[in-house]
Formats: sequence, C-alpha cells, structure tokens
Amino acid sequence: MLEIVETLRGKVKLEWEREQRPDLTMVGVRESDLIATLEWLKSETGYVQLTLLSVVDWLEDGKFELSYIVTDPEAHSTLIVGAMIGRENAEAPTVSHLWPQAVTYEQEICEMYGISFAGSPRQGVDFLLEGWKAMPPMRRDFDTVKYSREHYEDRAGRKRIDTREFVGKRFDEKGYSNE
Repeated sequence: MLEIVETLRGKVKLEWEREQRPDLTMVGVRESDLIATLEWLKSETGYVQLTLLSVVDWLEDGKFELSYIVTDPEAHSTLIVGAMIGRENAEAPTVSHLWPQAVTYEQEICEMYGISFAGSPRQGVDFLLEGWKAMPPMRRDFDTVKYSREHYEDRAGRKRIDTREFVGKRFDEKGYSNE
C-alpha cells in the first residue's frame, strides 16, 4: 500500500494522507486530479473494486468531501480517495465509466445532497424521494424539525419531542438525562 501512495505522490499533489491501518489508507486529491487518480488506480493497480462512494458535508467551509472507497481484493487492502468540491451548485464528474455501480451511488447522492454528477445516466431521475421538492434532506442546513412541522400533522396521543433540546446532554443506558 505504501508504494501505491508513494507512486501517487509522484503523479498528483496529495492534499493529505493518513494510514489508518496497514490495509487501509486515506488520501486527498484536488478535484481536478480525482478522475485521473481513480482511472490510474483501476487500470494500473489492483484497486479495481469501488466499494462505496460517500459524502461529508463541510457546511462551515462551504464544501462537500466526496470519498471513493476502492479495494484491491487480492491484496485485501482498501484505499479511500477523497476530494473536496464546492457546495454551491455542487457538481463532480461521473465515475460510471469505471464502475457501473457508481450510477446508483451518484443518483442517491444527487437526490440526498444535491450534488450532480456530469455524465451520469440517471441524474435527475427520482430514486428514493419520489416527488421531493425541498432542499436535499442530507445537507446539514436542512431543518428536519421545521420540515416535519410544515408537512406532517401531530398524531393524537403522541408527545412532540424537539431533539434540539438534547444537544450536549449526556444520557444513561436507559435514555435518562444525567444532568
């Protein structure tokens, strides 16, 4: 794994790198180097399997971090390639030409975070949230409580609990506050 990272260092500018375990390493690349990095990993190394495509919303920084988790099944090792993209009009290129299953990840991320993937065949097609018109619900600035109050009636006999009241409190194993 270390020689793959060393080779990557010679090909692209790594924004960061972190070895979690001998079989799991994380690297960050610039958005402009993302596709070339993933293409090289798939064609020139054993990292041929896309295991997961994930997102972190860095709201305060105005960015999303895309994490492509690729696996070398023969070496039993995993490499996470991360890249930051802007949050405003968020867009990234598709990797569906490398891994067809990426289409499903990209479709879900588009719907849940509002990140579009240029060239992905199912962008804009409802997947999980049929007919959803509000802000994508996995964005950190989506107000779940406000949305629920505006769209759903209280059910008789149920107590409304605003979870924001519990931020910063500690609870025992039965769910009672220790404060």
